[in-house]
Amino acid sequence: MKLNKLLIVLCLITTVSVFAEDSSSKNRLEQLKDGIVKKSSIELTRGFDIPSRSFSFRVPKNAWAVRVSIESANADLDLFLKYGSTIDDFSIVDYSSEQDYYDETIFITRQSDVPLESGQYYVTAAYQYDYLPMVDGVNVEEVDFSIKLEIIKAEPEAVMKPDTPYTFELLPENGMFTISSIDIPKGTKSFRIDVYDTDADIDIFAALKHPAKSRSEALYASESMLGHESLLIGGYSDSGLVSGRYHITFLDQIGWEMPQKFSVIVTLDAEAPEVLKDIPKLPEPGDSFDSALLSTVEVISENGKGSGCLVSRDGYLITNWHVIVAADGNPSSENYIAFSFSNLLPPVESFSAEVIDFDKKLDLALLKINGGRYKQPLPYAYEFPYFRLGDPSRLRIGQPINILGYPEVGGTGSRMSITFTSGIVSGFEASEACNMIKTDALISSGNSGGAVIDAYYELLGFPGFIMDINNDKMGYVYPVSCLPEEWVDKINKANK
Repeated sequence: MKLNKLLIVLCLITTVSVFAEDSSSKNRLEQLKDGIVKKSSIELTRGFDIPSRSFSFRVPKNAWAVRVSIESANADLDLFLKYGSTIDDFSIVDYSSEQDYYDETIFITRQSDVPLESGQYYVTAAYQYDYLPMVDGVNVEEVDFSIKLEIIKAEPEAVMKPDTPYTFELLPENGMFTISSIDIPKGTKSFRIDVYDTDADIDIFAALKHPAKSRSEALYASESMLGHESLLIGGYSDSGLVSGRYHITFLDQIGWEMPQKFSVIVTLDAEAPEVLKDIPKLPEPGDSFDSALLSTVEVISENGKGSGCLVSRDGYLITNWHVIVAADGNPSSENYIAFSFSNLLPPVESFSAEVIDFDKKLDLALLKINGGRYKQPLPYAYEFPYFRLGDPSRLRIGQPINILGYPEVGGTGSRMSITFTSGIVSGFEASEACNMIKTDALISSGNSGGAVIDAYYELLGFPGFIMDINNDKMGYVYPVSCLPEEWVDKINKANK
């Protein structure tokens, strides 16, 4: 009798032990490893839970980006990603991919909306339909798939030498970033990094010891709206910089879809290198429309970006006040003017300009080009293309008008090519500051300060703002007749 009881107890202990071991193995998540494709499957049960399979992986400190991909699935699976804890609710995750095709991908970087972090991540593939999928005409009760983890590490691509030009490329599959290094010798008081020959808005982070994967990790950074970015390090006192290897991160934080090449040169000096100081020769316009295109420029200030119109051969131009106002409410002290040398490409930042005058009520500003991109003096008798001022008083409702500028919707990368839209004079409206022209022509953010022209390519005004009520839009234009008389006098004298 005692022996029978002992056998029963031993059987119970063994059963509990096996059950616990089996339960533990089911709850233990499979680990994904960098670059290794893992085959898996999801059993399509008819229970209350959504059929799914979960995995985990660890992001190292030197990672810049990760890509998790479902491949070769025989049904439509969705993908969910969460940092720090398992996924119990698909609505509470950091990232998800729920497209209507079988192979899903989640790609995140240190610059994503929810930035990539170092540490443990959890990923779940789920079948969210309430019916069995069909494969080769037969309903199946199991979804087969492969899952792959790719970790893109923040490692220097090259060690640069001072005064030597280099060309790099930012690739979408790498998260639009690259890293290089430069060895700074003892006694160096300053050095600068200049990006040029690019169609992208490239930013620069610099750090010692380890590459900077975000702004918070950078000792120095330059994140303006310029494509031809410059970063000066040092030069603030007589004491020299810390010597050693500096890691330089180049990244495009806006454009994610197109590869972008750029050139860079590092110089052990505070002044821009001579190789960048040539003032470009502007193209000769073939006709009046070419002249209008060349006379419409992009204006980049400390705190904003928009369009502008050249109105004199010596470089006077008009833009909107809100384009060149700095964060402190004063006119921006750093203003750059970009010209279109090709209608296919974004404009090239070629000149600097100073604010001559502004009118906050009119939301207009008068600028004048005073040097090259690096403040180098203009060649003697250098001339710019320009618009002649038209007569808005002759406009009638229903007449056609056209708009030139650099709207934010005008390109597929992080910087935009020149854009032409057309419409009609929809009406007029009196206001306290100036009588406005209403139009149905497309006006987008970035068009501000651009050119509103007639069929003779005369400048009639400047796109101002859009009224949007219940998705019904109306554009408003500041006519040139609103310009202060003293501005017009300056412009007329310059063109005599």
